[in-house]
Amino acid sequence: MAADEKSPVRRLAGALAIGACAALPATAGSEAPLSAIPWLSETLERPTDAVTAADPTATEEPPATGAPAIGEITVQPLGAPDRGATGLLSPKLAGLPPTLWQGSEPQKLADLMRGMPPLTQPSLQDLFETLLLVEADPPPGGGDALLLARVDALLLHGSLDPAQALLERAGPDTPDLFRRWFDISLLEGTEDRACATFQAKPDLTPNYPTRIFCLARSGRWDTAALTLETATALGQIDGAARDRMARFLDPDLFEGDPSPPVPDPVTPLDFRLLEAVGEPVPTSTLPLAFAQTDLRHIIGWKAQIEAAERLAEVGALPANRLLGIYTARKPAASGGVWDRVALVQALDIALTAGNADDVARLLPQTAAAMYEAGLEAVFAEMFAPRLSRIALPDTAAVGAYELALVSNTRTAFAPPPKDATLPRRLAFASAMAQDEPPPVDAPNALASSVQHGLAEEKTPVRYAAMIAGDRLGEALLEAIAVLADGPGADPVDAGDAIALIRSAGLTDIARQSALEVLLLDPRG
Repeated sequence: MAADEKSPVRRLAGALAIGACAALPATAGSEAPLSAIPWLSETLERPTDAVTAADPTATEEPPATGAPAIGEITVQPLGAPDRGATGLLSPKLAGLPPTLWQGSEPQKLADLMRGMPPLTQPSLQDLFETLLLVEADPPPGGGDALLLARVDALLLHGSLDPAQALLERAGPDTPDLFRRWFDISLLEGTEDRACATFQAKPDLTPNYPTRIFCLARSGRWDTAALTLETATALGQIDGAARDRMARFLDPDLFEGDPSPPVPDPVTPLDFRLLEAVGEPVPTSTLPLAFAQTDLRHIIGWKAQIEAAERLAEVGALPANRLLGIYTARKPAASGGVWDRVALVQALDIALTAGNADDVARLLPQTAAAMYEAGLEAVFAEMFAPRLSRIALPDTAAVGAYELALVSNTRTAFAPPPKDATLPRRLAFASAMAQDEPPPVDAPNALASSVQHGLAEEKTPVRYAAMIAGDRLGEALLEAIAVLADGPGADPVDAGDAIALIRSAGLTDIARQSALEVLLLDPRG
């Protein structure tokens, strides 16, 4: 970066210091649309002619005419597939019809997807992600809206990789799609590729902060500084954003100054700018998608663990990946997360060594620690298959079997250990797992209802009209939302939700969901 006093960066510093370029009110229409995630940056507002003058690479605006702007016209070759049907899973592989969205209102689907509560039951996580990633025909006229909602739902649940893959398969060549893809690139650390992409697509010119950021990333510091000066003078960038950009362009000028205020909300671009000047924002206070940035090797181990736990709890990180982070090194201290790490490491070693006595001693302590952290389902997926291959004393065997039932693995439907005395709720759940008549009465109304739901072959009345109207996807989204509350779900609603999933041909998912509803409590 140029440091000469005559450079635009130095001129910028002087302008900021004496107020010569005091910011004017931001232009109207800068607020994010209601359909967008609040923390997504407004990557694609079109700049004014002033920035075109400041940056010779900027594309000139087309002359004003009576015709609609190019961005308002959708051009698609005759017979071309609808981009809204883009997916990463084939309908056959997912066990779903390609018409599952056809009869629904696009806005209703978007609201259900974006409004889905955090899911801590693995079977519901998998079903929800399958619905978001399956190739299926969108409702007439709602393709792009549904695609955006699917991407947003993935981002809200912290699933950056599938969201990025979905966008890249669709082609992020509209402002709304590119905006999301660019922000994912910022969080994934692939911003240079994203900047090069928009430079190659002048019709996707970003807003001022993003343009300035990309100019600097490409080594064009003088042009970036001049663009910031011009945008500030014209009131096209607010004072707080101007200061963040100025610090990014020349942090030495602000050495000794108070730390800049953290914006609210923090966008991915804000996050990267503050990180670049040594003022990182803790991701624990930010949406889940930001937690992915703490998995980088440059981040401290404790922060990696805490981020990995947040992501694993909602299914945005595989359980085995969390185990790998847990076992990366020896705990640095005791208490809190370190006690949990030490217990997981000890149990992992005992299982690897095949030491049944140590496993039996450590299992209850480790399970309790993971339950307290809201990670019981993750713990089950992490260890249930290995626990099923070791002979354990009765008490430990029962504990291992309960983990197997909620593990969302092949061990979930395995028979109970021989000669083991199961508590009533486990005996009832075990019979459901085996698809056998329960040997005991249902422990509560919820258990009775979901058991009847599993036995029902017809579509529940409340969902019948939706299924008849090609609204299966909408019905499944509503069923997932009902079951998300686990033991707190309304028994009748939960039974109908299980029956719907089963009647859709997803029998194993229905059975696993029923087990998790009974045995996992997302409320702690």
